[in-house]
Amino acid sequence: MPIDVKYPMRLICCLLIVLIGVSYFGYYLYRQNTIHLKEPEGFSVECETDSISLVGEKWLKAYTDQYRQKYLPSSKKIIEYGIDDIEIKESSVIQVDFWVVPARLDENTASGWNGFLKDERIQCQWVLWFEKKRTSDDTTVYTVTKLQRPAGYDLEQYQTSGEKEKDEYKHKYLDEIPYKQQQYTYKIEDGACYVSYDYTSTWKEVPVSLETLVEVGDGHSYYNQLQQGSYLITPEKTAFVYGGTREHNLMITYSDDMGVTWKTAEISGQLHSIRIKFCSFPTVSVGYVIAAGDRTMSQERQIIYQTTDGGSSWNEVGYGPSTWLLQCGGFVDENVGFMSYPNIEGAETNFYRTEDGGKTFEPIILPVVKEQWMGMTFEPFIQPEMPYFEGGKLFLLVGQGEQGDYKGGNVMAKYKSEDKGKTWSFVESVEGTVESTDG
Repeated sequence: MPIDVKYPMRLICCLLIVLIGVSYFGYYLYRQNTIHLKEPEGFSVECETDSISLVGEKWLKAYTDQYRQKYLPSSKKIIEYGIDDIEIKESSVIQVDFWVVPARLDENTASGWNGFLKDERIQCQWVLWFEKKRTSDDTTVYTVTKLQRPAGYDLEQYQTSGEKEKDEYKHKYLDEIPYKQQQYTYKIEDGACYVSYDYTSTWKEVPVSLETLVEVGDGHSYYNQLQQGSYLITPEKTAFVYGGTREHNLMITYSDDMGVTWKTAEISGQLHSIRIKFCSFPTVSVGYVIAAGDRTMSQERQIIYQTTDGGSSWNEVGYGPSTWLLQCGGFVDENVGFMSYPNIEGAETNFYRTEDGGKTFEPIILPVVKEQWMGMTFEPFIQPEMPYFEGGKLFLLVGQGEQGDYKGGNVMAKYKSEDKGKTWSFVESVEGTVESTDG
C-alpha cells in the first residue's frame, strides 16, 4: 500500500501555522504589556515657542498619539481627535476644548477622558497648567503640572483671587436684611436708617448718615444692621448711640415724640476705638450708655455714662467689673444694671450686677442647669443676656455661647428673679437666638 506523503505535509503546515499564530499572539501580548500610557499630569512635550496656545496644540497631539499606537488594546484606542477651541486663562494656563472618537464609545471611556458623550464623540474641556523648563541640551520642555475641569478652575480662582472674600463681606456687611415685622422696629434701606412705631406701616428717617451711625472704632462696620443694644425704640424714648472713633466722638441722637423731632448730644470726646456700646433708658429722664473699647487681644475696658436730663448731658459714673470682652450690658431701673462677659474656665462668674448706678458691681452666681442629650449630661447654658421685664417680673435668658451645639445651639435657659436680679431661679428651657454684638 503506497504511503500518502500529503498528510504529513499538511500536518506540518498546520503545526507551523499554529506555531506562527501562537508566536505572533505572544509577541502581540508582549508588545501590549510594554505600553505604558502616561497620565496628563506629568506629561511633557518639547516645543520651541513662547505661544502657550501652540504648546497646547502640540502637547495634545503628543498625548493622544499614545492612544493610536499599533499594539494598544482596541478598548483603549482612539480613532481620531480634534480641537474646538483653546482659551488662555493665564500666562501658563490654558483651557483646551477638544473631542476624541474612541474605538469603544461608552460612558466608562468618557469618564476616563474626563468628558461626556455627544454626537458619537467624547467632548472634553481640560484646563492645563504648564511648567516651562530649559534642559541641559538647550531644549524647551513644557510639562503639565495640573489638570482641572473648568468648574474646578473657576472655583479655585474664586477662592484665591479675593472675590470670595469680597462676596462674603458684601453678604455679611452690605446686603440689605429684611426688617422685623413688629411694632417698634427699624430698617436700613437705600443707605439710610428708618424707625417705625406702627407695625411697619409708616417710617421716620433717623437724621444721622448711615456711615456715621454704623461706624465702629474696632472691627468691621455693618452697613445692613445696627449693633444689638446700641439703640432703643419705644414711644417714650427713641435713641441711637454711635461714634467713639477717630472720626466721630461718642454721640447720641434721640427723640421723645416718636421721630417727629430729634436732638443730638455728645457723650464723650475722649474715646477713639469703641468696639460696642449699649444704650438703656429705665425712665424718660435717666439713661445709661456703656461703651467698650481699647481692646488688646481678649481684654478691654468699659466706661459707664449716665444722663439725668433725658440725654442732653452725660457724666462718667463707673467702669465695668471685668476686663474681658463685654457681651452685653444695661440697666433695668434707675440704679440696677447688669453686665455679661464670655464664660472663662475657672472664673467665679461672667455675670455682674450693680445697684448704685454702675459705681460698684457684685458677682451673680446662677443656678447650674444640667441637660441630658444623646446619653450624656451637659451644662450647656453659659452666656447670660440682658435681663428684661415681662408681666412686671424680671427674666433672664442664658445662651450656650458661640461654640454651643446642644440641640443646634438655639436652646436657652430662662431664669426668673423676685429681687431685681440678686438671685435667680431656673424656669424652663426655651428656643431662642442670640444676636451678635461684635463690631
